[in-house]
Amino acid sequence: MVVSEELYSRILRVMPIPCVDLLVVDDADSVLLLRRRNDPAAGQWWFPGGRVFFGELRRDAAKRKLEEECGLSSREFEEMGTFDLLLDSGPKQCSHAITTFFRVQIPSGHNIRLDSQSSEASWLSPREWLERELHPFVRNGLSVIVADATTSQSG
Repeated sequence: MVVSEELYSRILRVMPIPCVDLLVVDDADSVLLLRRRNDPAAGQWWFPGGRVFFGELRRDAAKRKLEEECGLSSREFEEMGTFDLLLDSGPKQCSHAITTFFRVQIPSGHNIRLDSQSSEASWLSPREWLERELHPFVRNGLSVIVADATTSQSG
């Protein structure tokens, strides 16, 4: 179901939106982030993802967003948790998402096909991403991988 921009704008002002965010990792442990074109978080590096449609399961939304935004597919989706995400896009323009975070494993040697939501894509190691300026939600998501890697190496 497609929601008109006018209706979506009204909905954003009165209730949270169910979303998915995808921590896409390849076989080389590089992470894919996209530079957003649109608010909220326009111009920032972010995880692929977006709204869950009415009647759509969150895992199905994650698969759809991976294909729509990146032209990628995977069978490996691990649910990492669900979080409240409040984003301020300027005066009187706050959005509230309730997002389910999925880790998605894909093979190396991938061709990215971006949709109109993103201006560019990049694959970097989690540590390289953490050297950049990132929104706290993105930083926290990447930190999970770094913590997992550190635990694996010391155990």
